[in-house]
Amino acid sequence: MILAYLAAGLAAILWGGSFLLTKITLTELGPMAVAALRWWIASAVLLALASLSIESRESLKLALRKEWPVFVGLGILGEGLYYIFQNLALVYTTTVDVGLIMNAFPALTAILAVWLLGERFTQRALFGLLFSIAGVTLVSLGGLTEAGSTAQARLAGNLLALTATIVGAVYLILGKRVVATYGPLTVTALGGLFGALALTPFAAWEGVSLQLSAHVWGALIGLALGCGAAATWLWWYAANRMPVSRAGVFIYITPVVSTYLGVMVLQEPLGTVTAAGAIFVLGGVVLAQT
Repeated sequence: MILAYLAAGLAAILWGGSFLLTKITLTELGPMAVAALRWWIASAVLLALASLSIESRESLKLALRKEWPVFVGLGILGEGLYYIFQNLALVYTTTVDVGLIMNAFPALTAILAVWLLGERFTQRALFGLLFSIAGVTLVSLGGLTEAGSTAQARLAGNLLALTATIVGAVYLILGKRVVATYGPLTVTALGGLFGALALTPFAAWEGVSLQLSAHVWGALIGLALGCGAAATWLWWYAANRMPVSRAGVFIYITPVVSTYLGVMVLQEPLGTVTAAGAIFVLGGVVLAQT
């Protein structure tokens, strides 16, 4: 179980860095192109890894033979629509705004897990969830005071980010069954492949250029291998070993990481309210897991 906790926490940390890296790639690529290239790179690496063992190859063959429509659907949802909405949101608003809206992720995931999967949510875990929500509220208050987007652009970005959050929560719940059957590597690899295929026509329509600067290529590879392939695999590894509702609480770490990167990389000020919220978020995660 300790490994599952570590996997969920590391996935949340990697996802926290994705907003900053996406912002960098959007300076030279469109949102559709970023999403498509990200998952073409990630799925190619994951499929190569899966081909190294007989067990993984057999798992891929079985999944494609028995349940390919499920994996097509997961790819369209989790690696397609989710990243389309998230990247579009980052075009219209700041990384802080998108990260804050994504704070609804754990609550939605927990509710869907209890409702659709029949998972139990203990009183202590519920208290931890509420504790984290209080921290998220504080982080939101601290971050929103520094947002520089116009009111209309921020509203559009927030609505897109909320849509991405709902899509992502549904994706995680629907994927719970297949990851238990086929394993994290197969689910991540096939989801990435079908997501990349679904994104390609939109990216082609938008226009894709591979003449990118070194720092944009670095950000794109980081998104693909770190925030995409590794984070998603780690998440499915954790979700396969603990209830989704409990693993989802770790996602509250994501806005803390986003805020930290904003301070360290973008030199944004860290207010007292935001710092207090970060402490509440981390405290809620610990409480929910004890």
